[in-house]
Amino acid sequence: MTIFFIPAKICAAADIWVEHWNEENVDIYVVAETISGNSAQNYFSVSTKEVRGGQLLQNVKWEFSKFQNDMWRYETSTMDGTHTTVVIPRNMIFEFCMNRLGWNYRIVDFYYY
Repeated sequence: MTIFFIPAKICAAADIWVEHWNEENVDIYVVAETISGNSAQNYFSVSTKEVRGGQLLQNVKWEFSKFQNDMWRYETSTMDGTHTTVVIPRNMIFEFCMNRLGWNYRIVDFYYY
């Protein structure tokens, strides 16, 4: 009898804790493999998980964009889709993704550029 051992590749999603929102008592995790962007269009998106007490509350997709020399803005899947909101420092989701993408940003006054 011949026994063959075939190693299985383990593939797991990387959920990375990026911050805790005190007011909601929620931990925010970035789903790292969902970060995708287009530097020519100043756009990227990412999925996050909101967790409280070890329980998943919801998945939220964030879309960040910047028009020319304007400040960075975002819209989430929980918003109504009629507007974007200015990203205010220190948004750790934004900063984590920008660093992961290798894109530069700067903070001027109360905004990311």
